Amino acid sequence: ISAMERRFGSTRLVPAGFVVEHAEMSTDCVFLDVRAAAISATCPCCGTASRRTQSRYVRKVADLPISGRRVILRVTVRRFWCDAVLCRRRIFAERFGDTVLAPLSRRTGRLET
Repeated sequence: ISAMERRFGSTRLVPAGFVVEHAEMSTDCVFLDVRAAAISATCPCCGTASRRTQSRYVRKVADLPISGRRVILRVTVRRFWCDAVLCRRRIFAERFGDTVLAPLSRRTGRLET
């Protein structure tokens, strides 16, 4: 954990359910690389839990400002295989809950409110 994360208290910087991997600060912006704290995800179609990761991608998401600086979360999102035989969705992306980060959203739920 970097000195900046210790100074700000990284658990309060990000919405619940995320872990800070890395933090950077520029003159007008704070960048936080985050990932889900959970080790598995649930298929949105059938509800089956999966730990089998298919791939990953990064979403850039705006969050609440800190000390007048914009905050950009670089969220590493995992894609999982659904192992349910009868499920029509073979691959799904992990979800974080609509109040935290809705699917396809570019802003956190707490910034939207």
